[in-house]
Amino acid sequence: MAIVGARPDGSAKVVLDTLRRAGCWDVAGFLDDNPSLWGERLAGVEVLGGTDRLAHLAGEGVTHLAFAFGDNRAREELIRRAVAAGLTPANAIHPTAVVAEGVELGSGIWMAAGAIVNPGSRVGDGVVINTGATVDHDCVLETCCNISPGCHLSGRTRVGRYAFLGTGAVTIPDVTIGEGAVVGAGAVVIREVPPAATVMGVPARERKA
Repeated sequence: MAIVGARPDGSAKVVLDTLRRAGCWDVAGFLDDNPSLWGERLAGVEVLGGTDRLAHLAGEGVTHLAFAFGDNRAREELIRRAVAAGLTPANAIHPTAVVAEGVELGSGIWMAAGAIVNPGSRVGDGVVINTGATVDHDCVLETCCNISPGCHLSGRTRVGRYAFLGTGAVTIPDVTIGEGAVVGAGAVVIREVPPAATVMGVPARERKA
């Protein structure tokens, strides 16, 4: 296993901790396109180089990748490149996360400590469900959306591709958050959020440019 993303003050060490606690992966190293990090060590694991090394990893015994960075569109592109290089995007799910029986999981997901995903939900490729976030029954999280720490999604919430929910955001049942939308920290979503919109506040209202 290798982890893409090695920012020292970012989520890289959190993903590494998740994999170590899961106990089923040998983490060979990090990849990061910031040359200043190459050869450095993070939590005892070396930054092996940039993502241009994807095609060479299989020959070095690496079979899977996990993803530790927040840019949703870039994460989708890296998943595509990983698959093209013959690598498998792995799910990094913390052992304290609770995933109900029958939940549909894609690949390349990171689910942090204390996250909960309840029955009937679907989690797409490359989704991030961060620390202590809850996803209630029959929710749909589309490809490479990002659910920040402490978010609470009520039943049948749909979160569109690339959408970002800030820390502590809350939804009522049956709302849809459109593709590429941003929900501000602490916002309470009680109606549909259009694609690419930014909403803030209680209740959440669109912020116009």
